[in-house]
Amino acid sequence: MARSLAKAGNRSRLKTFNALYLVFLAIASLYPLTGWLPLHTWSADFLSAAWPRYITRTDLATNLIVYVPLGYGLALWFATPGHGARGVLTATGGGILLSLLLESGQALLPGRIASNLDMLVNGLGTLTGALLVLHHGRWLRAGRVLQGWRMRWFHAGLATNIGLAILLLWFIAQFALLPFPGIGWLELHLRPIDTPPDALDKINLSWFAAVFLEMAVLGAFAANLLRPGRYVGAMLLCLSLAFVMKLLAATILLKLKVVGGVLSLETLAGFLLAFWLLLLPAVSRHRKSVALTCIAVLVLARLGLANDFLPHASFLNIVGLAKHLGVIWPVLAGVWLLAEPAARKPQAAARTLEARS
Repeated sequence: MARSLAKAGNRSRLKTFNALYLVFLAIASLYPLTGWLPLHTWSADFLSAAWPRYITRTDLATNLIVYVPLGYGLALWFATPGHGARGVLTATGGGILLSLLLESGQALLPGRIASNLDMLVNGLGTLTGALLVLHHGRWLRAGRVLQGWRMRWFHAGLATNIGLAILLLWFIAQFALLPFPGIGWLELHLRPIDTPPDALDKINLSWFAAVFLEMAVLGAFAANLLRPGRYVGAMLLCLSLAFVMKLLAATILLKLKVVGGVLSLETLAGFLLAFWLLLLPAVSRHRKSVALTCIAVLVLARLGLANDFLPHASFLNIVGLAKHLGVIWPVLAGVWLLAEPAARKPQAAARTLEARS
């Protein structure tokens, strides 16, 4: 009985997720939802048209990645025991049909361009997500392992979960390819690590400072989520994952021949200096004050250097969304740190009462 109720609850949550994600895709594809042309002007010519002359990795990555969750959710909904392929095919067909409907809608919006290439990439994204469902059991086991690691390394409670969600926003923000506070004024620095500067005055100090400050904020904020005794290992893991994420984002969005440029000497020096700073005993003991100070410097630096606080970028592609998240996440981290004592008091009181009883 309990297992049946659990399955019913999972189906209900999956149904809600699929419905909300369909709404999200519809709004993102048809934004701004105004200025519709008359229905009689619609044409299916975009299906047989030549591919767009200018194809960017950003658009391809966005159209692929955004349909992966849809493929996973639909394949899981249509999955039946022993017939995994049927769920994959049904989900993929559903994703292609949805893409066709949304691209047809874009053909009636003057500000949007219907594209058969977008449909193809959307279908590949749906297929990718659907194929991942074939290993759903492994993902669940990995999730339980991750949950166990989360409980061992981080404080328990809702406040910490919110803090971890803010950290996740930082990882998504790496698709902007620029360190914060560099978004809005700093140019992408792509000198490869094996190409040192010709002279000291050729060192990109602005890029170095931006990387250092971003990593200092990331590590100092993450330190406030940790259980006692996890500091050094967590700082090493945090900055290592940050480095890998920056490289992954560059690999997805840039040509392979310039990916190595992300690993410039300035980038590595910024990581190393931030790691050294975070390992100082004084920083470890006063991690909250350090985090708030670094966030204040970070935000003030951007206010002073960028033309506008919010970037002039569309949130409808992955780079534009990442730029907006890059601006938002330090502010959210600062708010979380200021509210954190109040969030932890009920938890501490509950543990005290439990210990006394």
